[in-house]
Amino acid sequence: MNEARTTRVSRRTTEEAAAWHLDMREEVDAGTRQRFLDWLRRSPQHVAEYLAIAQLHGEMRAATLAEIATFDELRALADSEPSVLPFVRGGQASRVAAPQDGQRPSAAAEPATAHRHERQRARTVRRLAIAASVAMAVSIGLIGAWPARETPAVRYAADAAAVRSVALDDGTWLQLAPGAMVDVAFDLHARRITLIAGHASFDIGKDPARPLSVMAGGQRIDDIGTVFNVGLRDGETDVSVVSGRVTVSQRPVAWLDRASQRVTGSAWSTDTIVALGAGEDARVAMDGRLLGHANHATATVAPWLPAEIAFHGSSVADVARRFNAYTQAPLTIDDPDLADKRISGVFHASDVEAFVSYLGSLPNVRVIREPGRIRFVSAKR
Repeated sequence: MNEARTTRVSRRTTEEAAAWHLDMREEVDAGTRQRFLDWLRRSPQHVAEYLAIAQLHGEMRAATLAEIATFDELRALADSEPSVLPFVRGGQASRVAAPQDGQRPSAAAEPATAHRHERQRARTVRRLAIAASVAMAVSIGLIGAWPARETPAVRYAADAAAVRSVALDDGTWLQLAPGAMVDVAFDLHARRITLIAGHASFDIGKDPARPLSVMAGGQRIDDIGTVFNVGLRDGETDVSVVSGRVTVSQRPVAWLDRASQRVTGSAWSTDTIVALGAGEDARVAMDGRLLGHANHATATVAPWLPAEIAFHGSSVADVARRFNAYTQAPLTIDDPDLADKRISGVFHASDVEAFVSYLGSLPNVRVIREPGRIRFVSAKR
């Protein structure tokens, strides 16, 4: 293959990689995904070019998806390449590319010059072999990690005139502002909630094996054991933390995030835009620019939440979760009997102490105040 032909092939591969990169930035159907994988399989150069394009756009920090192979393993792969043969000279082994059929190796004019050329050639071949091995390893990792199918999402929407409360099976408690809408997709590796429209409050259930992320606009909000609110408005994402902590980062490419979850058990890492603790809020543009970061008064975090908490025949655990949207010291019901007890009443949302006193007055209930939370346990223990 002459130089002009090589250049044309390389340019075509780069153009194809760029086109695939644009296509795969969005959700795609199964047919498109399969065609992309077929294209990757055809050549290590396809994988290398695609990764180069992705890294150029800031979507990959390393040459591999998730430390698929160590450098020593890649060297071993390079040493085992069938197109590289040992060349022994002066009792020392080097490695050179095997000659093509019908091709004769050129004779060296000078032994020293020939030896130097052989060493350079061996180094070049080794680098190419290692690069090919890396590309193939990444290709195998991408193909093996690709989710067989997307987890179907369950959509929840609130009426235009009322707040809707949703209890998810992992213990997460959602409160949707009037007109708000979310998609919930849980699988074996992760929990994802996507805010489609409006505002929502999240009281996250604990599940260390499946981290939870909230996608909103161009951002991803990662929970660190917390209660927080997220809203979409005029192309911006508002995040405010009532208790605990969250990190806000730019939303990764969806397929890459899913593949990372399958391989590493964690979401695809992107640079943190801002970390927020209790009593802090932030406003972030779609492109990741931090537009505002300040402390806030908890009572004004989510003005769409009702001023009164009215309940009839509700469990104590559910009522406590509703109060958690208003207090920086969340309520934790550690007594199963108390958690299941049904109660009715009306409390002002800002008067959490009145509810705490009420629960503390019930038989066999003890209140324990700890830094950052209030626990309710059985007094029988």
